[in-house]
Amino acid sequence: MNVLLNWLDPTPLMPHSFCFVGRQDLILLHVLGDLTIALAYFMIPVTMMYFLRRYRNRISFNWAIALFAAFITLCGVTHVFGIITIWHPVYYLEGWIKALTALVSLATALAIIPLVPKLLAMRSPQELQESNHRLQEEILLRESAERNLRKSLTEQKRAAAELEQFAYITSHDLQAPLRNISGFSRLLSQRYKSKLDGDALEFLEFIEQGTRQMQTLINDLLALSRVGRTDSPFEKKPLGSTLDKARRALESEFERSGATLIAENLPEITADHSLLQQLFQNLVGNAIKFQPQGGKPVIEVYCDRRKDDWHITVIDNGIGIPADQLENIFAVFRRLHGPGEYEGTGIGLAICRKIVAYHGGQIWAESRPKGAEFHIQIPVQPATQRSPKITPPDVG
Repeated sequence: MNVLLNWLDPTPLMPHSFCFVGRQDLILLHVLGDLTIALAYFMIPVTMMYFLRRYRNRISFNWAIALFAAFITLCGVTHVFGIITIWHPVYYLEGWIKALTALVSLATALAIIPLVPKLLAMRSPQELQESNHRLQEEILLRESAERNLRKSLTEQKRAAAELEQFAYITSHDLQAPLRNISGFSRLLSQRYKSKLDGDALEFLEFIEQGTRQMQTLINDLLALSRVGRTDSPFEKKPLGSTLDKARRALESEFERSGATLIAENLPEITADHSLLQQLFQNLVGNAIKFQPQGGKPVIEVYCDRRKDDWHITVIDNGIGIPADQLENIFAVFRRLHGPGEYEGTGIGLAICRKIVAYHGGQIWAESRPKGAEFHIQIPVQPATQRSPKITPPDVG
């Protein structure tokens, strides 16, 4: 040990013990004082390092704490050298240690100055307790609001289900008296045609025309109320074959109008394909119906995958949709044209929206310079649980 200390600081100086004149009580006093201070200094950085290890992810100024720990450690080392120099005169080495301690202490002081505003901004335990109390009150309020919201949603779903059931029953029961009106008006026209004048025959024609329109309206209402009531499973099938079935159902409209349907490379998708067929029938049928005078319908259908959704696009070259009516067209009974211009009940697109919603997707329309675009977005992996169907009562 003496050889190492002499090698580190070979200066021919006197150790402090000579200044103490060999008095053991004085030496012991200095040794115990410096040793106690050094041990206290060394305990502080150990505690600080433990603190940093536990809470390193919660504190943004770890480097300042580490720098402060280094400064405290060097302070302890200087007191250790105070003990060493009692017997070994390594004053130059002690001086370099003190110089290093001075530099680290100065760097620590300069580093702490910018942190003072952050430290002052830290909340006191009382403020934290008050903030925690306010947070608990807010959590209770939010939980109460969520309960009320769930209750409202449950009531809304029940009301919607009851409304659908009412629409189903009403539209179903209306068909019987409507058939009676239509049937008796035809009998009246057939049996008493020779006894009726021109006005009476015209009135009968109005009655039959009205019953036909009412029958169409009732059938559309039934179709709207039946969406989601069937037991058809979600199956993975080619979308092209579903579109072909919809086209065959509209064969007479295609032959009458000379319409062209373009669809290539349609993928297989998991869905209720009976409902998708109804969706295509409505969209393609509208594209054929809403054409300018003398126009030849051209309908294009595309489908591509966009992340977790299938995106189906139906484009036509018809009369188009005004930009301010793009959302309104999906409302029930919403018609942009009078019955004298184009036939229809204004329910077809409402059925389309309900079908897409049943699949957990969205549908919207966009304007084009000529015609319209309909966009359908449905999940690639539909929800495993669908809304429970309400079985309509036996209405005869």
